[in-house]
Amino acid sequence: MQLPSSAVPVESKTQAANESAANGSAASGSTVSGNEANRASDTTELAEPMLRSRALPLGTLATRFDVVFVGCLALVATLAGHALGPALPGTSAGIGPLIASVERIAAFSSQFLAVLGVVTCVRLLISTLDFRSRWFRLAAVATSAAGLPIVISASSRHLPSLWLVALLVVSGLLGLVCALPATRAAHSRAAGLVVLAMSLGSLVGGAGRIVALYASEEGHTGLFGLARGIATACLLLDALGVALGAIWVGRRSRYGAVLMAFGAGLALVGVWGGLEGAEMPDPEAWQLLAGRALGALTAHPDPFIDVGFRYFVEIYAILVAAVTLWFRRPSAVGQALSFALLARVSGDVPACALLLMLSGLCAVRASLERTPPEEVAFEPPGRRAPLEVVPATR
Repeated sequence: MQLPSSAVPVESKTQAANESAANGSAASGSTVSGNEANRASDTTELAEPMLRSRALPLGTLATRFDVVFVGCLALVATLAGHALGPALPGTSAGIGPLIASVERIAAFSSQFLAVLGVVTCVRLLISTLDFRSRWFRLAAVATSAAGLPIVISASSRHLPSLWLVALLVVSGLLGLVCALPATRAAHSRAAGLVVLAMSLGSLVGGAGRIVALYASEEGHTGLFGLARGIATACLLLDALGVALGAIWVGRRSRYGAVLMAFGAGLALVGVWGGLEGAEMPDPEAWQLLAGRALGALTAHPDPFIDVGFRYFVEIYAILVAAVTLWFRRPSAVGQALSFALLARVSGDVPACALLLMLSGLCAVRASLERTPPEEVAFEPPGRRAPLEVVPATR
């Protein structure tokens, strides 16, 4: 009687053991490869902020130079063309060459600002088309296409009042359209609020000047009082925008509050000199110059607020704009603030309308930066957060 052979069961057991061992080795190999892939992905994710932080300054420098240069031209054109140019004639004797030099500088900076500002505005418009809202893209393209040709035309000849009113409306609408997306992002909210205040102030101030012009032509005293009330609201919006810019500078830098306090002291000295130059019968030369320059900077009609407050807002706005122009972080926020503070509430002036459009586009460009560079947290590879849960593998 032949016993049943155990070769088949033993072979089947051996094959099963080999298969289980192979599966175990494959599973361990897949586990090891999976762990290596996870380590590679973690290393890639950790190294990505470092690469972004290294590559971002080069891109920022490439796209920031022309914007800062336009801001410098705007500062020179504001001081030379709007302040010193009207104030120097008749201030002192024997300054004819100085007056001629200031006029040439003002003319060159204004023309260069118009040309380079339009080019920069087009570049910023193209960069802001990444915004997802279709209505924003339509409104931004339409207002820019309508406003920039008026600015170019105004740089070569005087335009009728109707064209200036159209430029006022177009630049104000672009500022309002750009302020809404800028206020949604936390790092660009300050720029959005300042652009919103200046855009509303520009539209309100333009309406006040139109009412004042109509009242002067018709000889209507009541309408002129209404125009002064509108100008008062415009000045309050202007002061609100300047205050927001100063608060932003005070919170962005370690010595920002000290710098803004020092700027306020300089503005008070300028206000005192301007008031003395306007009221004293025989003022000093610098006081007379300050009084005439501040009188040329302030808009008309006069609001129901003391002239000293108006002078302070004018001087302090220029100082804050000069400081915010050089802030690099967050990207484009400082430039948006600087353009808005230089544009102020004078959208019917072509250069100011151009600056208001630039400020709005810069604010939207800043809002598109989803992760500001200073907020990118980088941790070197091989180190984990203290509370991170790591799965244990055998």
